[in-house]
Amino acid sequence: MAENNVNIAVLNSVYRNARVGSQAISDLLPRAEDASFKSDLVTQKNEYDSIGGEAAERIVGLGGQPEPVGEMKKLGMKMGVTMNTMMNEETGHLAELMIKGSNMGIVQMTKVINGHRDASPETLGLAQKLINCEHDNIVRLKTYLK
Repeated sequence: MAENNVNIAVLNSVYRNARVGSQAISDLLPRAEDASFKSDLVTQKNEYDSIGGEAAERIVGLGGQPEPVGEMKKLGMKMGVTMNTMMNEETGHLAELMIKGSNMGIVQMTKVINGHRDASPETLGLAQKLINCEHDNIVRLKTYLK
């Protein structure tokens, strides 16, 4: 049972981080004008949704419930996007915001992995998959920096 709890804890971190990434993109998409950038954001959102969905399925399979992102956090993110884009909606600035978010996701998930080495290889693999997704997003987004 303790092993399930460790796996559920890691999977919930994956789930919440993926949901935060997806929500951030949903908040940012209406401000994006560049078609290529929008397309990249939609691709990233789909990746987050896929990884989050996989984490949720695994949590339920282990007898747990996915922990949603808190309403206050969602509101804070929406306000942060609004404030950070009020004066500047240029593609490069939006890409920079997403890169910063992806870097935070990498740091958070790395801490989770390092703190839960006793989780199953499959669970740690999904956490690493999210980190790899974040790295790929950063590489893609760097092309928009000017």
